[in-house]
Parts: sequence; C-alpha cells; structure tokens
Amino acid sequence: MPFVFAIAIAFVTDPLIRAGQRRLRLPRWVVGALVYVVLVLLFAATLYAIGANAAHDLTQMAERGPATLHKFIEDIVGPNGIALFGNTYRADDVMQALSATAEKLIAAGAIVQLGSLGVGALFGLFLTLVLTPYFMISGPRLAAGAIWLIPPERRNSVTDLLPKIIPALRRYLLGIFLVVVYTSLIAWIGFGPLFALSGAVLLAVTVGILEIMPVVGPISAALLVGIVAAQQATLTAAALLMGFVLALRLSIDNIIGPIVLGHAARLHPVVVIAGFVCGAMLFGVVGLLLAVPMAVCIKIALEHYYAEPIRPEERQD
Repeated sequence: MPFVFAIAIAFVTDPLIRAGQRRLRLPRWVVGALVYVVLVLLFAATLYAIGANAAHDLTQMAERGPATLHKFIEDIVGPNGIALFGNTYRADDVMQALSATAEKLIAAGAIVQLGSLGVGALFGLFLTLVLTPYFMISGPRLAAGAIWLIPPERRNSVTDLLPKIIPALRRYLLGIFLVVVYTSLIAWIGFGPLFALSGAVLLAVTVGILEIMPVVGPISAALLVGIVAAQQATLTAAALLMGFVLALRLSIDNIIGPIVLGHAARLHPVVVIAGFVCGAMLFGVVGLLLAVPMAVCIKIALEHYYAEPIRPEERQD
C-alpha cells in the first residue's frame, strides 16, 4: 500500500515538477523537494484540522453511542419488539446481545488486533512519506528502467501506447482526489451547518473517502447516511437529509465526475464490479484500489490495438 500511494502521488505531481524545472531552471531534485515539502505541509494542516474535529466527534459518539444505538434499534423493532421464530425481541434484548458479543470480542483479543492495525497504519503512513520523495525525484529514471525490462521487440509498441494511457490515468487519479475533496466539503456543509448532525466531520470524511471505490462506495455511503437519517427526530428532517444526499450524488455523477474524470475513465458499472471482484480475489486491498485504473489501462490498450488496420500479409486466406 505505501508503494501504491507513493507512486500515485509522484505520478500526479510529475507535470507540476516538470513545469517547475522549465520555469525556475532548477534541477529536478530541488523542484521535487519543494513540491514534496508543500504537499507535506498541506497534508499536516488538513490532518490537524480534520483530526481535531474528528476527535471531538468520536468523543461525542462514544458518549451518545449506546443511547443512539438503542433508539435506532427501537425504531426498527418497535416499542413492543419483533417476533421471530416464536420469540419476541425488544430493543433491550438486542442491546444485551450486542453487549455480550462485544465482551466476547474483547476477550478474543479484538482490541489487540485493532491496536496492531493502528500501528500498521501508522507505519504505512511513515513509509509512504519516506517513499514519496524518491518516486517524485527519480520517477523518470525508474520509468525508463521499467521500460528497459520489456523485451526489445516490444518496447516501441509500449512507448507508442504510453502517451494515450498516461494522460487518462493521471486525470483519473487527480479526478478521484478532487471528487473526494468536493464530496467531503459539500457533505460537511450539509451535515454540519445545515442539519447539525453529531459527528458531521467524521461522517463527511467517511462519505468522501468512500468515493474512491466507484459503485460500491456510493452505495455504502448512501446506506450509512440512511442509518443517520432514520435517527432524525422528524420524518421531514429525514426526508430533507436524504434529499440533500441525493442532490450531492447527482452533482457528482452528472457534473463533477464527467468534468474531472473525463470520458476515458468512464466504465460500465458491470466492468467496475467485475474489476473489484477480480482485484480483491487476486491482490486483496491493493487489487481493490487498483481495479479501476487497471481497467482503464486495459480499455485504452484494446482501443489502441484493435483500431490498428490489419496488414495484407497478416490476413488469413
């Protein structure tokens, strides 16, 4: 994962570094170092701003969590409970079952596993910060080395195809970043100032990050917001919240997405889902993240090669 993120950052910022080299007439390592410092400062400022609010939201959720969960369960099962297989289950019964399950998870070492995941995430973040400047500064040399690994008789074919793949792939990665930022910002405006939801910052950031995964991410975000909408005091407030989320979804799909992603990265939902399944089965989380970029590359490669006319000597009689 750190290598994937570091390569993606270097890939997107490469045009900016090249432009800085031409304008400032400085070596690549100097311009790359300056761009990296600016990115780190922006990342630190964003992380601090989001983290401070998210920590406050998490504290509120921890305090109100049991009461909120009880109210949500009671809305589902009703005040008199729900009858299943001859037994009646009330909200208190469900809460007791959930508490027992949580105690079993704690006894099984789930907290230790979560702690190890947190340590792994911090190490991954540190490794990403270390790897990124290397890829930003030495990107062209590493790319040339990767092309050198291709058999000589195939290199010309690859170099002819790269000018079509690189712009589309770079636009896709940058577009995904802009979509995540746009979604998080607009969602925060709606969840915070407009609807005054508890945990607005955390919810908005979660909805924005889910945009990284096409089709699956928006569906998950809609389900998450639907759960929040079900907890609203009035039916009107819940309907307005869902209407806001629907308007946000339409703006992403019909305005922001086509503008920032372009047509090259627009794939049929069936292709996207198939890519997710294959990527996750073969390479896990990394395959899940790289599924759409790889599908875009395959699409452009097929369009390139299938568009070439067949020479007469290659036709079969």
